Amino acid sequence: MSIFLINNQLVAEDSPYFTPSSRGYRYGDGFFESCTLWQGRILQLPLHVDRIRKSALLLKIALPTWWDEISWETAVLKACKDAGWPSARIRLTFFRESTGYYTPDTMECSVVTEIQATEQTSPYTWNETGLNLGTYKELSKNNNFTSMLKTNSAVTYTMAGIYAKEHGLDDVVIFNEYGRPCETIAANLFVVKSEFIFTPPLSEYCVDGVMRKVVMQLADAYGYSVQERPLSEIDLTSAEEIFISSATRGIRWVGNFQGKPLKHAVARVLHEQLTKGL
Repeated sequence: MSIFLINNQLVAEDSPYFTPSSRGYRYGDGFFESCTLWQGRILQLPLHVDRIRKSALLLKIALPTWWDEISWETAVLKACKDAGWPSARIRLTFFRESTGYYTPDTMECSVVTEIQATEQTSPYTWNETGLNLGTYKELSKNNNFTSMLKTNSAVTYTMAGIYAKEHGLDDVVIFNEYGRPCETIAANLFVVKSEFIFTPPLSEYCVDGVMRKVVMQLADAYGYSVQERPLSEIDLTSAEEIFISSATRGIRWVGNFQGKPLKHAVARVLHEQLTKGL
């Protein structure tokens, strides 16, 4: 079951809203943000809001004058309180609302919030069994600024997900047009070698992840040496640890990459730091 808010107003799940001429339906013209509600607060809200504003600016989408983080958070918390949901997964989607074909006549948008209740005992659950990680090379990420955003056009991720399912994998590494690893289906990528943690810089066209920022801050505060640099597939095959991060699932460790067993000591420490005090 889900709760839906359209432009901050509660609507029935089956209530019609978008027409067949919607730009969201026709062109995937918009972007989205996924976040976690835990015990009455939206985690890392300032980072999410910062990315929302950056995405709107880069995609030339005009955020509604009534939209701000305070009014949106208030509407979400009220809906969850009325439903008796102390924790939830939230997807906030911005669709450009305009006539026109590829070229829109205006830049205004509508805002759709989907809220799904969760029953976890922690906002981020540690995966006791490591992920089975492979590679996906049939499609690559385009080398332009939209690759750093969470746009509504997600064919590469969809096809990568189908590939992973067909091959019995939990996740797959996605490569950029340079042939270098940049992320996985729905997470940022980290590699541990000796005392160093490596992650691709945004110039490698990975998503500018909220949890990526949090993990880098935690690692730095805990004394790990974090370096943003391009990765090669050799970096993955020679890694001591690989872990991935996302705003809705936290930190998850990889148990094996293409059959090679991996450790999880650093990932476990960072997970414990992430969940401390929540």
